Amino acid sequence: MQLLFYASKDDNNEKRLKNAIQTASVGAMIEHFTRLDDFRDRLRLIVEPNSIMVLAAVDRKELLKMQAFRDMLTEIYIILVLPDREKSTIRLAHLLRPRFLSMIEDDFKDLNQIVAKMIRTPHGPPKTPVASSDSPRSGP
Repeated sequence: MQLLFYASKDDNNEKRLKNAIQTASVGAMIEHFTRLDDFRDRLRLIVEPNSIMVLAAVDRKELLKMQAFRDMLTEIYIILVLPDREKSTIRLAHLLRPRFLSMIEDDFKDLNQIVAKMIRTPHGPPKTPVASSDSPRSGP
């Protein structure tokens, strides 16, 4: 599992968000991106299934640009941090199929707990039991 973090704005909110992610994932390596082009290039490389991605959109325009990556994010757990609570922004955010939505002015306590739980909880398809050769067979 990998942890990817995108935030283009280097301000107090981004620092609070980064701190919330780091405290939830002690010991994990976090790949931090500040440019969408660098982030897109990283997505073209192998990203382990069930990785976690925290995306902080500085505005609706940036969130719209993120939509171009939607097909690259199918097996990744997405946490979105939105710039506002407008219906159009939230509607656009849901197109990325996030597991969790947060707002930039939030305290990120819930986000911290969500990331920590995602890291602790094994993901992936349920294991299929293997048929034993000792199992009884039906038929002739």
